[in-house]
Amino acid sequence: MRLAEIDEIFEKAPGCRVVDELRTDESGIDPVGLRQLNLDLMDDSLPGINNVTQHVRPYTFMAWAAWKASIVAREAGNSDPALIADLADRYEALYAWSHLIAGRPFRGASALKRTIGRRADGEPFVFSGPVWDECRRSRTSFMAPTEYGPSIKSLHYIGADSGHIADEAMPAVLDFNARVGNLLPARFFAIEAPSVTEDEIAPFAQQLPVDAPSEIEMKVFRNLFFDIGGHAASPGAAKRRKGTIDLVRGLLQREGPSSVDTIRRYFARHDLPAVYDGDPEQVAISGMLLCLLQARQLQRLATEAMLLWLERLLSEDRIGTMYQPKTSEEIIARAHEAAAAGDLVYASSATVGDFLLAIEIEGDTIGWPGASSASTTDAVSMIAELIEAQLRDVTRVPALAARSFAIVRAVANAFEGRRPPSGLADGVEGRPDRLPMGLMARRLEAIGDRPMRFIWKEIVESWVIGQHVHWSAVRGSDGKKRLRIGLEGDGWMRVRRSPSRGVYEPTGDRLQTMLSLAVSCGLFSRDADGRYMVV
Repeated sequence: MRLAEIDEIFEKAPGCRVVDELRTDESGIDPVGLRQLNLDLMDDSLPGINNVTQHVRPYTFMAWAAWKASIVAREAGNSDPALIADLADRYEALYAWSHLIAGRPFRGASALKRTIGRRADGEPFVFSGPVWDECRRSRTSFMAPTEYGPSIKSLHYIGADSGHIADEAMPAVLDFNARVGNLLPARFFAIEAPSVTEDEIAPFAQQLPVDAPSEIEMKVFRNLFFDIGGHAASPGAAKRRKGTIDLVRGLLQREGPSSVDTIRRYFARHDLPAVYDGDPEQVAISGMLLCLLQARQLQRLATEAMLLWLERLLSEDRIGTMYQPKTSEEIIARAHEAAAAGDLVYASSATVGDFLLAIEIEGDTIGWPGASSASTTDAVSMIAELIEAQLRDVTRVPALAARSFAIVRAVANAFEGRRPPSGLADGVEGRPDRLPMGLMARRLEAIGDRPMRFIWKEIVESWVIGQHVHWSAVRGSDGKKRLRIGLEGDGWMRVRRSPSRGVYEPTGDRLQTMLSLAVSCGLFSRDADGRYMVV
């Protein structure tokens, strides 16, 4: 209930009321507001997919469902969009139900279990009435914003506004339609609501599983996912996506079979391969964006890990249910002591500038930004260590975070003056309210002549607490409780009763889903050790 609604109630009927205990949902998404710049870099380097899109068949299936529903409605002389939407929903529910029966449920299968799945053994389900309406309303669809929907439209299987099925997708649609026609009775797809048993629908997933596209589906997907980006008239997103895939293909051809983390190190190294059948300009743009993304991922994770460290620190002293506040000076001193105990370079540095220079020198034999891919300045390894420290020994976080910020600063300075083309994400200076790497580097350099403990005044007060309080307030209009740390008297205290659940990890960078899709359509393959290779 909003405050305005409460005011209106009391205006109409003043007086006291007994109310339930105030309950607010806690939210932990993007607690320091750094996520969007990471997403910008991903959107530009790997447009058209997200961290869910792993299989080719959902693209075919949803294009087929929309096409089939339109055909069935047209043949019945009824072009009502609501009818077409209902038919498409039914087809998708049938497909999802069959996978649930096969023990391979899609995400969000709980809605199916409490609707279609809640029947006696052998009892059919009729696709009409309140239970079906509840299933439609609560089930997670492939077309949901967090699922395949945006990607299906971005890859132009289905028109973003018109719902038109692209001509390029029709060979896959017709191939799938023929297979379905040989497998299931036509009444399942007719306008009249069918009665369906588990035994009748089980073959749908058995014979046409979500992860086994036909050769025609693979060819169509490869065209819309990759090949079409080589056409001069193609939109920029298709060209950039092809540029990134060409970059990975070139790296794998040069380096041989590689794991996902190894590929990320290639990105951080920023040593671009020769490209024989792609656009070198697009490959160079992707190479720059992906190199910056590795450093930005490290920056975000180090900042969020420091928030977790701070929460744990503020949980040490408690009287009853109240956590006791700690002053900024005490927090800074504890971070400084932990960093000095965990990093010899930090401990031996007299000033912030000395520390930044020492980390930069560690990478000089390779050169920056490439040094962020190897040895003591490896961004990928630092990310893994930050995750491990949150899980095993949070006292290690300050030392890892300080080194991480120094690495990010060196990468940002290596790209000084080099910006991506207009309209693409600026990973160095873009989104100044999200603490971009360039701004972070300048703020560190501004305190370069100060003793080492001053680095924590900047990090704790501005990057962690300042960003967290700011973004908690900015997003506070939805009634969710985001604030974890508050000011009490002359100190900071934890304001949530329960500690943050889990640990912070970097934003999923879509590389894994890109590789999965590329394997599914025959661009790449995987060896017995799970490493990726060019076909």
